[in-house]
Amino acid sequence: MVTGDAGGDAAEIEHRVLVDLRLWGKERDLGRRYPAIFHLVDTAAVAAALWDDMVAPGLREDIAAELGLSVAAAGRTVQFWAALHDIGKLTPHFQCQLELPAGYPTPGHETPAHDRAAHLWLASALAEYGYPGGRRPLARLIAEVLGAHHGRFHRIDPGDLLPAKLPFLGLGTGPWEEQRRATSEVLAEILRPAVPTASLSRSSAMVVAGLVILADWLASQTRYIKTRLDAVPVAGTLAAVRAFHAGSASAAPGLVAAAGLTRLRLRPGSFAEEFPDFWPNALQASLAEHLPSAVTGPGLLMIAAPTGFGKTEAALFSARVLGAAAGRPGIYVALPTTATADQMFARVARYLSRRGVGDVSQALLHGMAWLSPVDEMIAKAVSADGVSGDRETRARFPEWMRGRKRGLLAGVGIGTIDQALLAVLPTRHNALRMFALAGKTVVIDEVHAFGPYMRSLLVTLLSWLGELRIPVVLLSATLPAHVAAELAAAYRGSAAPGELTDPVVSYPGWTYVQRDTPPISHAVSFPAEQRRTLLVERRPIAVGDDGELDRISVLTREFGDLAAEGGCAAVICTTVAQAQQTYDGLLSWRATVPASQRPDVVLLHSRFPVWQREAITTRVTTGLGRDGVRPDRLILVSTQVIEQSLDLDLDFLVSDLAPVELLLQRAGRLHRHPSRDAGRPPWASAVGGEPRRMVVLTAPEGDLTRIPGAWSYIYPAAALIRADRLLAEREASGIVVPDDVQELVDRGNPGDFPAHQDPLLVGFEKAETERSADVMVEQQFAHNRQIPQPRRLTRLADLSVGDMPPEDHAATRFNADSVRVLPCYEDVDRELRLGGPNGETLPTPDSQGQLARAELIAVMRHTIPVSGHLVAGRGDDHALPPPWRDIWPLGDLVLLRQPVDETGRISPARIGERTFLLDAERGLVEVGEG
Repeated sequence: MVTGDAGGDAAEIEHRVLVDLRLWGKERDLGRRYPAIFHLVDTAAVAAALWDDMVAPGLREDIAAELGLSVAAAGRTVQFWAALHDIGKLTPHFQCQLELPAGYPTPGHETPAHDRAAHLWLASALAEYGYPGGRRPLARLIAEVLGAHHGRFHRIDPGDLLPAKLPFLGLGTGPWEEQRRATSEVLAEILRPAVPTASLSRSSAMVVAGLVILADWLASQTRYIKTRLDAVPVAGTLAAVRAFHAGSASAAPGLVAAAGLTRLRLRPGSFAEEFPDFWPNALQASLAEHLPSAVTGPGLLMIAAPTGFGKTEAALFSARVLGAAAGRPGIYVALPTTATADQMFARVARYLSRRGVGDVSQALLHGMAWLSPVDEMIAKAVSADGVSGDRETRARFPEWMRGRKRGLLAGVGIGTIDQALLAVLPTRHNALRMFALAGKTVVIDEVHAFGPYMRSLLVTLLSWLGELRIPVVLLSATLPAHVAAELAAAYRGSAAPGELTDPVVSYPGWTYVQRDTPPISHAVSFPAEQRRTLLVERRPIAVGDDGELDRISVLTREFGDLAAEGGCAAVICTTVAQAQQTYDGLLSWRATVPASQRPDVVLLHSRFPVWQREAITTRVTTGLGRDGVRPDRLILVSTQVIEQSLDLDLDFLVSDLAPVELLLQRAGRLHRHPSRDAGRPPWASAVGGEPRRMVVLTAPEGDLTRIPGAWSYIYPAAALIRADRLLAEREASGIVVPDDVQELVDRGNPGDFPAHQDPLLVGFEKAETERSADVMVEQQFAHNRQIPQPRRLTRLADLSVGDMPPEDHAATRFNADSVRVLPCYEDVDRELRLGGPNGETLPTPDSQGQLARAELIAVMRHTIPVSGHLVAGRGDDHALPPPWRDIWPLGDLVLLRQPVDETGRISPARIGERTFLLDAERGLVEVGEG
């Protein structure tokens, strides 16, 4: 400490110049140099405010316990570590970026970047504070943490961390070393860190790294630093630095609060108090009665129940219970798609308006979330819920959180599963994502929808969440038993699923698992009035003279009653092209129907511009939801986009053959809301609303060797064969929901590598071999790209291996090389127009070459996501011309130029051998695609 090393009385030491204020830490956009010591002091103050006001209580307790300190002492130690993050700026390499102060020698050779220099120097400097040593020295671990404050952990030769080696690494000796030591001693004197008595686990160290990154980001804001410039003293005395720290400590809580980094607070209460608009069903009542007493610490809750059975409300109630027990009050709801995330955002906003206390930060998180008017979405949701404007709760998405990589830090996040999986990929700032998750209960919906690659990433994520004592809720309508065992084992940290009793998730029901205790399971008795019979009728799909699939011959027969008596139905096709062809065929059939009986035919798939897809989704969810005005006659033609999380109630459904669990998921859209039963047409229901009916289109002439190639390209042929044969077994008797669901799901998903020959695949054993090989490929792909599980992590540098691709290019999904295309209409003057030949031209950038946010949004709402292979032949002509190509995110768009001649005729856009046309009704069409 300063007092011990300097000598003299306390008053003299307080006013002795110890740190050189000519050594700068920040300068850009400030108009002057900001001394390094004061940026370090600012960061310490912000870290302290985060520790007190944002870091989850359970996480603070866990970190403190690992260090052998009280929560308060651990907080002082963590803020001291945060203060030291930029000590590497007190080196020749960094200071040489501006003119060196007199008295400081220039380096004899190039020195490391300042983050790497901090790692090198702190490994020995922190050891002098008496940190625990042994096989895992804490000083070296914290040096690794602080060296990663730019988002990447460094791989450094252990020999370079020895004090004797430092003078030869370019860190500078003499006054450079004197200033580093003086700075660290002044910080220690002011912050009074405790000396840990034990080391920190590597998983907790990753989380601390995230906290340091966040503190640095907040303290580095130019606007904030400018408010502190006038407080900069003229000399670096201990008294002056202490006084400056007092000002920083006073300002930091407001800085943290303005960013929205406050802890979520929810009112406790019963299920009925949390959701007063309806009486809890059997599943919800079971959770309300038994879950609170079962939860004695962090754990994993798995809920399996049919679609439309209130799993969202069950999950929110459970997340509050689990979060309170674990001291992790935040919530992140992870969904499979952007569309389902947008739908969930409003539902959670309504919940928070009723149950939140004080300001609640709520973020929407997916790749295109910045296009969404979240403030309007929150206001609309709250208004629809009837919450008065004078309530103390105020959900908001603060401006600071809308920056890249920040939204997950909100108290409540709703987004895609990709945002959570990025924490276990070696991307820059993955530690910040893990820190954000560490204060939350993580709710993951539609778990059954994950393929082998994503499930492998999920297993690694669950291993980290379990190690960090983060509660998890998994939701599924069709969860295979072997998947439940695998996910539970990952959370428990088991080497194999069988180390503890494998959980049995009853259907419907729930199972709760803690790390070192047997699972607790509760089956739910379905009320007789909610038990439904699903009649599934297989129809071989016809093949036309041109070799194309002919759904229309089946559909026109099936939809005769709908045209005559009314009703609402859907057709789910495997590919976008097939959905577009089916839509065209139904329009032709519709023209033959008497005008008074013509149903509306609506097309919905992923290849519509953003604005149009949103409008169509709103139309169908309003009309086919719980309370909307129902159309008299409507046929929705779609792809898999409607099988997950969209609230649709259908009278009848036709689907292409798909894996059995997905067919059951789709069937959950049939007669979803009992309140609609009384208004169904006679053809759609028997007396009492039963049974439901779904037609499944199967292979031509029922020959499973002729499954259409497009279907087996999307789904494993083995899964389609199993599904067809399972449906054949039940075609006469029907499927009783929920009684028969788990058996069908387990038989349709016998595991990645079945131990015994499957009787469902007799004659098709090769298909199972191919499926198993594909699984192995995906699992190996995941293994090669993810970070190690916590118990296999030998050093933090393993979290930052390889090239560390940008998050936008990180592989959270297998072969999901999605890009966004921008269809434009190019007139004879070469002007590019949006929305049509006479649409608006691209907005003109300002004098700085930029577009306003509203203009960017307007352009991006005309974009369409497509698979990268469709535009593999793109060249320079398929990028926007300057100056638009230099504007984020327009530079990443693939331009589809659709020429328009003098007569108004539109020609398709060409990319390589492919041609595309944006059709007003059918979306983006690949001309000639079958």
